[in-house]
Amino acid sequence: MKFLEIDSPFMRVLGRIADLMIINFLTILLCIPIITAGAAFTAMHYVLLKIVRDEEGYIVKQYFRSFKENFLQATILWIGMLAVSAALFVDWRIMRMQGDQFSGVMLILLFAAALASYLIMIYIFPVLSRYKNTIRGTLKTSLSMSVLGILTLRTIASAILIPLPFILALLFGYASVPFFAVICFSGPGYLRAMMYSGLFDKYEGKEKNSDGENEESE
Repeated sequence: MKFLEIDSPFMRVLGRIADLMIINFLTILLCIPIITAGAAFTAMHYVLLKIVRDEEGYIVKQYFRSFKENFLQATILWIGMLAVSAALFVDWRIMRMQGDQFSGVMLILLFAAALASYLIMIYIFPVLSRYKNTIRGTLKTSLSMSVLGILTLRTIASAILIPLPFILALLFGYASVPFFAVICFSGPGYLRAMMYSGLFDKYEGKEKNSDGENEESE
């Protein structure tokens, strides 16, 4: 039967699903300590972009290579993201409790700050997985990506896909366990990689035109 041949579309799809399951398992496993979640997400995006661009090799080896190389920066950025999120949440709770007109204005400003922070956070780990840079440079590039892709389908879809696993968990409870076990992170991440791959091409082309070089992590 031709559909069972190794190069058939059916077998390629099964192979891709198997890759996503492996990546998802590794990501969940390395997110358990919480502190290592940033490096886990960075490694996930590194491998997923390789897959989208048909550049993948041994995915487990590539995953742990990226995890190790980006661990320090990813962990610092992850802790920073948690700190910013916690600060915004605390400010929101304080403003809600006050409830006067001044608090209403502050809530609008707080929402704007949260939105801006979230737009930057969308691209932090994909950018870190792709480029060798300083933490400041990674944040700057993430901001540039957000500005370049703001109000586009890829950015809007990414903003929805990131919290999707947690929304499904809240809506379906234990029924969402199979989804979490199989592709809760790698599935949405793969769809995001398909979208931001083109944005990276556009950004890298812009960088090449401006300074003639592009620094990429291999």
